[in-house]
Amino acid sequence: MSKTTITLDKEYFTIETTKGFIKDLEIACKTMETDLFLKLFTKYDLMVEEYQEVLQLIIQIMNSWIKPQQDTSIVRIENFDSKCLFCNIGKKVKVYKWNYRHLGAEKPMDKVVYLKQIAFFFEYKNHQLVEFGVCNGYLDENDMNLLNA
Repeated sequence: MSKTTITLDKEYFTIETTKGFIKDLEIACKTMETDLFLKLFTKYDLMVEEYQEVLQLIIQIMNSWIKPQQDTSIVRIENFDSKCLFCNIGKKVKVYKWNYRHLGAEKPMDKVVYLKQIAFFFEYKNHQLVEFGVCNGYLDENDMNLLNA
């Protein structure tokens, strides 16, 4: 089983660094480009060995949808708050979902819109990030809307 979380020493991220990390993660999630996630881990010095599994999981997800030879293009990116259903039951997670098309695919497949999702969870103590990870099982947006109704 791969490690899906990074546990940080409580002093690893200051409040300011935490805000910067979250802002930079949001930027990376607006494009879903592998390079931005690599830069994020490098910028915040998260490239140490025990964090590699989390980064590799993110890269695997980011590389699973894009097909450069078919001119893959993002149509829309959305996010919503959800809850973990598996490893950290009930923990709040942020889900990013993006619709995309392979514009260079043969007709009519060039018109098909696909969906991919990734969810991240964050644990804070005194406004400082102490845990970050990828969630593999979470409520979908419709289930969250039903729970919040």
